[in-house]
Amino acid sequence: MSGLPSNQGALNLLRMRVTHAILGVALTLSSPAVASAAVVYVYPHEPPPEVIVEHPEPRGGYVWVGGHYEWRERHYVWRGGHYARERRGWTWHEGRWEHHGDTYRWHRGGWHR
Repeated sequence: MSGLPSNQGALNLLRMRVTHAILGVALTLSSPAVASAAVVYVYPHEPPPEVIVEHPEPRGGYVWVGGHYEWRERHYVWRGGHYARERRGWTWHEGRWEHHGDTYRWHRGGWHR
């Protein structure tokens, strides 16, 4: 006689189905927290303070990326400038705050050709 007895085959099939069901439930219960996370942007209504003027020394092969205010936890926080390695053929454009309706929004700086 070859093969498994019919009881053994049915038992293996049942085990496989139960295992798949348990895995499915585990995945379903673990993923909603990640899948349902929402991002909420809160923009400031008041303009940013005056920019702190920084006077860095020139540095060969680098450009100065000026500091700016960031909006964090309902108030502005100054983030100082830094040097960035120069990119041949590219120009650095500073970020800026723009007035949109009754709020202000930050537009990041970046490299442009």
